[in-house]
Amino acid sequence: MKEKNTNKEEATFLDAYLGETQPQRAEPSEQSVHAERASTPKRISAKMRRGTLEAYKQTFLVPAKLTDRRAVYLSRETQERADLVVRRLGDRGANLSSFVERIVRAHLEDYAEEIEEWRKL
Repeated sequence: MKEKNTNKEEATFLDAYLGETQPQRAEPSEQSVHAERASTPKRISAKMRRGTLEAYKQTFLVPAKLTDRRAVYLSRETQERADLVVRRLGDRGANLSSFVERIVRAHLEDYAEEIEEWRKL
C-alpha cells in the first residue's frame, strides 16, 4: 500500500492560505460582477481587519471549554485543512472544536443584524 505524502500538500495549502504564494486567479463571472455592482459591503472584511498572526491566534486559536456540546460534521477536505491550520498556527491546547466554535461565533456576531432582518421576512 502506498503512503500519501501529506506534508508537502499541507505546506502548499498553508503557504497559499497565508498568502505567501499567489494562487491562480479566475476571471469573475458576469453574475459575480453584477452582484458586486449591485451591493456595497457594509463592513470591512475579516481578512482586512485581522492584521497579524497574533491577532488571528487570539481570535480563533485560543482553547475554549465547551460544555453541552453537539456534533457538527465537516467534509473530510475541510476538516483536514482546518486541522492543519490549528496544528501549525495554534499553541498548545488549541484544537479543532475550539477553532470551529470561534469561527461560527464570529460569523454570527458579524451578521447578527442581517440574520435578524432575514428572520422577520
